[in-house]
Amino acid sequence: MTNLPAARTATEHDLPALRSLARAALVHDSDAEDVFDLLWSQTAGRPQLRILVEDEGKPAGVALAALRPATASTPATGHIDLIAVHPGAQSRGIGRALLTRAEELLVAAGAGRLMIRGRPPYYAWPGIDIRYTRAVCLAESSGYTRGPEGLNLSVDLRTAPLGTVEDEARLAAAGVQVRRLTPADEKPFLAWMNQWGGSWDGEAARALTYSPPRGHVAVREGADGPVYVGFACHGVNRRSWFGPMGTESSERGLGVGTVLLRRCLADQRASGLDEAEIGWTAPIHFYARAVDAQLGRVFWTYSKDV
Repeated sequence: MTNLPAARTATEHDLPALRSLARAALVHDSDAEDVFDLLWSQTAGRPQLRILVEDEGKPAGVALAALRPATASTPATGHIDLIAVHPGAQSRGIGRALLTRAEELLVAAGAGRLMIRGRPPYYAWPGIDIRYTRAVCLAESSGYTRGPEGLNLSVDLRTAPLGTVEDEARLAAAGVQVRRLTPADEKPFLAWMNQWGGSWDGEAARALTYSPPRGHVAVREGADGPVYVGFACHGVNRRSWFGPMGTESSERGLGVGTVLLRRCLADQRASGLDEAEIGWTAPIHFYARAVDAQLGRVFWTYSKDV
């Protein structure tokens, strides 16, 4: 293809073909279609940020982008959530054409900074998996500066130590009950989650939309009802991913986090998964000790000012 056809807005009609394209292009993501659907759903308010390039009437590449509004301390930020080019159409400039068009649209919408980085609470990756070498080369040749890396850990659910009976009994004797989230928790739990800041409250809210909820909590009994002291969720971004998780500082050292983690991973194993990923993590030692987690995927993040 010597001359690239013009990019156009992708529509719902294109979805079956785009899912197939994602499956072919995202070779390091076994759940590529689910990843595509997750990111597609987050562009619902701005369909123009769904960009498609065709070759002989068939989708050859797709880009999905999003705009995070400005805050008091940060300018509006444009996020490049996905660029996928069919393997049979690579090395023809399609990825660069998609990136250029996405940048143009984001800048026109008011973005003062562009990022190739996970966009909580609806992210599929921390950044670019470094095994997608063409994507790394595209970012670095397009003026983006590499930022902090993100690490995922992997857990073999077939062999990981996930028993919690003895630890739960020990915690119960100390006044801490660990149990699954329930719909009745929604209002007080989400009010408590506001303290954590960032995007964790949004991710925890999604855990409650599943039946059964994809989360567990640690609570102490208070005069006015349960007092939450820890939480953990799974499958709120991608089915195989664990997180987020947090424990009140006053309760750390009791083993609350280990029990919450193991209960979530046991849910994932019961759902038929053989492996779980702990996404975008920092406390490597904790996870390695608790469930024999191993270092897995590495992601590079990128940004540039415009």
